[in-house]
Amino acid sequence: MAMGGADKNSEFTLDNIIGIIKVLSGEVIIGRIKCLDENFILVKTKDGKHFIVNKKAISYIEIEQ
Repeated sequence: MAMGGADKNSEFTLDNIIGIIKVLSGEVIIGRIKCLDENFILVKTKDGKHFIVNKKAISYIEIEQ
C-alpha cells in the first residue's frame, strides 16, 4: 500500500510504524505495523499479541511519531 510521499520518487509505507488502527468493526488496535502483502498488515502489540488485518477493513490509521 503506497501513499503520497514527500516527492515523486519517495513512497510512504506502513512498515515498522507504530500506529493506532481503527477497524470497521469498531475495534482499536495499537501496535507496530508490518505490511504482509498488498491486502494485509500484521500488527504486533506491546503485550505480545499479533493481529492480521485486511486493509479493506480499516477505517483509519493514526500514526504515532
